[in-house]
Amino acid sequence: MNQRNDTMNTNDTGGAASSALELFSAKDLRAITERKYREQATAELRRMAAEEQEKKHQQEMFFRSGLTPEFINLVMTRVRTAAESGATEIMIGQFPSDWCTDGGRKINEPEDDWPDTLQGVAKEFFEFWQQNLKPRGFHLKAQIITFPGGLLGDVGAYLSWDDAGQGGDHV
Repeated sequence: MNQRNDTMNTNDTGGAASSALELFSAKDLRAITERKYREQATAELRRMAAEEQEKKHQQEMFFRSGLTPEFINLVMTRVRTAAESGATEIMIGQFPSDWCTDGGRKINEPEDDWPDTLQGVAKEFFEFWQQNLKPRGFHLKAQIITFPGGLLGDVGAYLSWDDAGQGGDHV
């Protein structure tokens, strides 16, 4: 009876150049996997912190900075570009419904006094629209555009210039 040889001869390469095998233990591989998970978790925490910081910055800008001529010019340039491509409406801004005094409820319903819930730049743009753009035939509407987890999410503000005022002024 021949006894079977259960060892691997790493030097027998059938005449090819000899190469050493690199064998890992399960413990080594678990350590590699755990390190990778830690790296991913750290990267995710950094990403979340950066997003939170950006949201805080946007909120500060929304509430502190006023409506500027540069912003108005940017909007009007976008309006002209959209009209030249055949559009009659553009979204001019988006912000969390939490930034409305009622959390966006009156925009979602919609109720006639929804503009009273606006704050910051949104309120300033509404006033600018009322004084300068509405007399020129522009329409403004606001609506909730996201519902994360079934809750009110972001408000989208839309400026349009169609004859019929399709969708009407949401005012």
